[in-house]
Amino acid sequence: MPQQIATFEELFPKVMANGVYLVEDLHTSYWRDWGGGLKRQGSFIEYSKNFIDQLHAWYSQEPKRLKTDEFTRSAHSLHYYDSVLVIEKRPMQPPRRKRTGQPLFPDYEPQYPGFINQLKRRLKRGG
Repeated sequence: MPQQIATFEELFPKVMANGVYLVEDLHTSYWRDWGGGLKRQGSFIEYSKNFIDQLHAWYSQEPKRLKTDEFTRSAHSLHYYDSVLVIEKRPMQPPRRKRTGQPLFPDYEPQYPGFINQLKRRLKRGG
């Protein structure tokens, strides 16, 4: 498993901007004879679970703990299959909030947080 991590760290940055990186033999992360085991630190499975956080780092409200990095800016998606991980690269930008379409209730503007409680109060009042 150290070779999977070392190979990833060396080669992933070299994959083209719209390329694909594939890791096979993920099942070895669960084999003790190969240095693995369920939730075993140092296995590629445990290492790759951090990719999920990095993929979503744009949304973190704890920027000191979870910062965007090159993976965040270059990984578009992760696909886990039996013994295989596929990472699709694509240049990524910070997400933007954009409203489109026509409002169903033009005079209604939900207030977050507490939206559910506000909705319950309005329903009790009859509107």
